[in-house]
Amino acid sequence: MEIRLLGPLEVVIDGRTVELPSAKARLVLAALLVRANEVVSTDRLFEVLWGAQPPESAANTLQTYVAHLRGALEPDRARRTGGQVLVTRQPGYLLAIGPDGIDAVRFERLAEQGRRELATAPADSAHTLRTALALWRGEALTDFTFEPFAQADITRLTERRLSALEDRIGADLALGEHSGLPGELTQLVNEHPLRERLAGQLMVALYRSGRQADALRAYGRLREVLVEQLGIEPNPTLVRLERAILEQRPDLDWSPFEADAVPDAMPATRVPDRPDELEAVRGRAAAADRRWNDALDLLSAADRDGVLRGDDLDALADALLWTGSPLDALVVRQRAHAAYVEDGNTPRAAMVAVMLAIWFGARLRMSVAGGWFQRAQRLLDNEPPCAEHGFLEWAATMFAIATGRHEDAREAAQRAFDIGQRFGVADLQALGLTFGGYVRVRQGEVAQGMPMIDEGMTWAVSGQVSPVPAQLVFCRTISTCYELGDYRRAGEWMDAIAECAAHTGIDSLPGDCEAHSIGILIGRGAWSEGERRARGACAGMEPIELVHVGLALSEIGEIRLRMGDLEGAADAFEKATENAAPPQPGTALLLLARGDTAGAAASIGGALAEAGWNKLTRARLLPTQVDIALAGGDIATARAAVAELVELAGMFASPAILAAADRARGAALLADGDSASALECLQRAADLWRDANAPYDRARTRALLAKALLAQGERSRAQGELHAARTTFEPLGASLDLAGLAQLDAALASRS
Repeated sequence: MEIRLLGPLEVVIDGRTVELPSAKARLVLAALLVRANEVVSTDRLFEVLWGAQPPESAANTLQTYVAHLRGALEPDRARRTGGQVLVTRQPGYLLAIGPDGIDAVRFERLAEQGRRELATAPADSAHTLRTALALWRGEALTDFTFEPFAQADITRLTERRLSALEDRIGADLALGEHSGLPGELTQLVNEHPLRERLAGQLMVALYRSGRQADALRAYGRLREVLVEQLGIEPNPTLVRLERAILEQRPDLDWSPFEADAVPDAMPATRVPDRPDELEAVRGRAAAADRRWNDALDLLSAADRDGVLRGDDLDALADALLWTGSPLDALVVRQRAHAAYVEDGNTPRAAMVAVMLAIWFGARLRMSVAGGWFQRAQRLLDNEPPCAEHGFLEWAATMFAIATGRHEDAREAAQRAFDIGQRFGVADLQALGLTFGGYVRVRQGEVAQGMPMIDEGMTWAVSGQVSPVPAQLVFCRTISTCYELGDYRRAGEWMDAIAECAAHTGIDSLPGDCEAHSIGILIGRGAWSEGERRARGACAGMEPIELVHVGLALSEIGEIRLRMGDLEGAADAFEKATENAAPPQPGTALLLLARGDTAGAAASIGGALAEAGWNKLTRARLLPTQVDIALAGGDIATARAAVAELVELAGMFASPAILAAADRARGAALLADGDSASALECLQRAADLWRDANAPYDRARTRALLAKALLAQGERSRAQGELHAARTTFEPLGASLDLAGLAQLDAALASRS
């Protein structure tokens, strides 16, 4: 049997492609396949099939899907006998298959072999890597592009494919086949404009083909893209390569003894030291020092001997979480709670119950989260004042925010801070400040809220706050900065988080900050990088917190929508909705793109109604309401939305929100026939977008500027603005925006 996932999911038995059953059964097979030869729990399969809300019949329905799969995978199996491929094993199922039975496993083995051969045997390397790359029949797990469970494997395999391709090109360069590479490399660089190794290989291939000027232009284009989209310079290796091309250094010329001219871009993986003596006391010390790998090794070994109690189990849960096994951490955390209860340590039992409430809330299992919260309350009812009461208030803050009770959230956050001050608990002071500021900013009290958030961050990045509370402080801070469009503050704090991780071992969770930063990449036009990071965010957060998964999927949908992939956008938005992240304004814009203006208006109107008190969310949605209202000729709604947006822009004083407000106001004025006033607003918006380093949003504004200039009779200036907008849209493949420009072209032609 061979199962293929490097393209559409296929099962081949004895050379014959097997017809797989229903789409849901294929989902089960894919979820088992990405964890081949490991037990996947039924709870996990419920999540894959139905998200956070499985039906009452979930267990029976899953058994039906498994039976159908067994019929397809093991057609000769006798009835009522156990499966040999799809095996029932508590607490779920296991897909038993040899490593050569999965095309992705073979690919990764061959890719690694080709990489090892590259330095000493480039001809062998090129052959091996071509064999590996030939296994691909499309995108990895292409049937499951927007399924959260598949994102880690899609991200990993896509990156390995690109790395193998770079290695194969490196082997070809080493073999002197540079003359045949510029065409292929030019296309690859256009598809992956931020991959510096590909750009370097293109420079080398062009130079060796006698095209020095083209090689230097390739470097110039790379530098321009990196600076514009990411705000960074090319790496030192490429800077040296450009200098060598300028100087026409002989060592750039090909010789039969050469290895790849551009060094390997993949860092070596550090293998952590493993101490010989494994004992609980050393594990506790390692956890206290945030040496998570050591703590995991030591405490796991001690746990096998059955010597761990509450504090040690809690430390083991932390080690599992921070080394990438959050589901195992959950199991151990529940054992820690039971151990504290058994030992009569009620405050600590309550503390762990609070952590479990937060965890299950993040997984959208709200009934279970509520149960743990009630247990924590009951345990503390008869306890004297203590720090654990503060953590209960922190949990109450998060639940109040999730249910839109902002005043309750403010009060609970203040109580958490006060208890933290009373008992000298840094965790509570940082959480109280950050969450209190988080609510205030969304109520429009930026001048009061942001200093509170900044102060909370100083506690977290200084190493005084425990890892999980620190991560939540990081998350709320970065999300607030990005929603405000305060990219400078976001960048400063992300640098501080990186420094904190280097010095203390406390870091944000994998994919957390990335999920919040994708929006800026969309505005900068770094769409391929944005989708790559979004998939990475899904992969990192999927075992931990589902709202961030939904947020990342929503951003993928926004990218697909701008590229004109309406079906892909719809699929991504559907998955985002399943993960409790309403994909707005994307859903409304998708309806508009499909010509359903009334549906789009209803959709964005509903999103604004749900936003309620959250003025920051309203500021993000109102520009879309203006665009939709104008498309439907509803000038009154557009004016009202512009008025509110202008008021909010003054309240938040964020360049990005100010730019959006000026653009919306300019669009409304233009629709009203006041092209002179519209010009003033739109020019100001374009300047603000430029200052915010948001070329895509600036290009959209310049397209409107062209329309206003045309209304003023300034045909030449209108053509200039159209050309500038097209120069941004075409490399991105922004088909919806380009279609809008085509209409303006027609208007220009009619006036010539």
